[in-house]
Amino acid sequence: MDLLRALPLVFLAKCVLSSPMVLHESISHVPLGFKASGSPPPTQDIKLFIALVQSNITELAKVVEAVSIPSSSSYGQYLTAAEVAQYIKPPADSVSTVMDWITPNVASVKPFSPAGDILQISLTVAQADGLFNTKFSTYTHSASGQEMVRALNYSLPSTVQQHILHVHPIIAFTRPPQRASRNTAYKRTAPDRRQLAPLCLQEFYGIPNTTISGSLTNSIGVQGYNSPSLGEYANHDDLATFLNEFRPDIAGNTFSVTLLNGAQNLQDNSGGLEGQIDIQYTVGVAGNVPTTYLLDVENTDPAVSYMDTINWLLSQEDPPTVFTTSYVNEEAEFTQSSATSVCNGYMQLAAIGISMIFSSGDGGASDNEEGCTSFVPMFPATCPYVTSVGGTFFQPPTAFSGSAGGFSNYFPVPSYQAADTSGYLQSIGDANSGFYNPNGRGFPDVASEWEVFIVNEGGVTSVGGTSCASPIFASFIALVNDRLIAAGKPVLGFLNPLLYSTGKGGLDDVTLGQSFGCSGAGSGWNAATGWDPISGLGTPDFPGMMKALGI
Repeated sequence: MDLLRALPLVFLAKCVLSSPMVLHESISHVPLGFKASGSPPPTQDIKLFIALVQSNITELAKVVEAVSIPSSSSYGQYLTAAEVAQYIKPPADSVSTVMDWITPNVASVKPFSPAGDILQISLTVAQADGLFNTKFSTYTHSASGQEMVRALNYSLPSTVQQHILHVHPIIAFTRPPQRASRNTAYKRTAPDRRQLAPLCLQEFYGIPNTTISGSLTNSIGVQGYNSPSLGEYANHDDLATFLNEFRPDIAGNTFSVTLLNGAQNLQDNSGGLEGQIDIQYTVGVAGNVPTTYLLDVENTDPAVSYMDTINWLLSQEDPPTVFTTSYVNEEAEFTQSSATSVCNGYMQLAAIGISMIFSSGDGGASDNEEGCTSFVPMFPATCPYVTSVGGTFFQPPTAFSGSAGGFSNYFPVPSYQAADTSGYLQSIGDANSGFYNPNGRGFPDVASEWEVFIVNEGGVTSVGGTSCASPIFASFIALVNDRLIAAGKPVLGFLNPLLYSTGKGGLDDVTLGQSFGCSGAGSGWNAATGWDPISGLGTPDFPGMMKALGI
């Protein structure tokens, strides 16, 4: 960032002017569900994001491994955000070369990420056509009517190409972040409210009532989005009613709100269910752990939405130790380069000791698509630096059929889970062969209860989905962190290396249930002994986790 401020505006260097243009990224066809709907006005303004090469991302990955593996001598010795930036910030010659190229050709340029490795540029369609040697068109998403200006390829000057990872979202046809519960957050009749309420969760998972450390730095962050299409808010009055009904011992507890990009946490009951689920099952399960609702406006580009959160967390002096998000996208909606860029952002958060927890999605193995020829992995759940949460029923412990899971087509299986995914695939033989990538990162990692009671618009209703499972698991981890702090130990940070090793003692295996697949119910994955791509390693066991951690 300092490098950008120090650079003067310069004319396009002769070497760049004379450099041949080289194809950098392309797609062969317009993705299914989108159609060309004309040419945008040449003077229309667009925003693009240029991801520059990073100084030493490979070394940062090694650091994350060292601070996250329980057997490591560096376990729990997290970096500061400033220290992380030293691995991420682009080399000075990369910044100067790219700035020499773009400055005379765009309306504005500014850093988008704290380390300055991502630049945001504003320019017209005509300028973008020329700068990237391509042709932008307007495309419409048939189901939603969403319009976007995109191209099918773009090129970079040969002298610039080595300094740029990718330019986003020129060829990325992605929808806004989707609620994981979008297909299963529905009213449902249950025989006893207590069966789907926090006290039952506490009893079943052994979760304690409250904190003991007194720490204010151990906190939970909750992601929310609001817009005309999502309309999600967290209502203070509904939380108060919820606590009075289901957690009277902590009645009066509340949450703080941080707003990004002009978002509003309206209190007029105009919102949907997502914010209510996420807040009521963090504040309501994690006892007295401070909770912050990070509310952003819906962005038509999910990569930018996810990076907004990453950037905010990296900018905080005391960021939440646990952060839960109940929104997902299909992995294929991202280009591999943009998904990798976002996932590397989660790597940075792992380095500073934040547990990033995501719902796995609610479409089963195929994202609710029947007649498909391959399963559908979900992102960010497939990023190896996040912990993905599937859904289960209580008794007997049974995997939720809508619990999304499978294997990434972008990210290879990480070393921490290789033995577990390999074991599962060996056990199923040729089942589902050709529908998934056997060498991909498996998800989800864990699971928890998928159906709960909430208070919405003053009334009690039941809702379902992995949107419920993610905040419940986040609350479990926040209370584990509380016990660690009380014992003078570091918080858990990036969870997966622990969960797939000594932390298995803090999880109860789920061996019943099947997920939805391309041929309907039961045609996806089967739950099994050990890890499986529907319930992961299993559900929370607080006493077991305390024992596994030596507390």
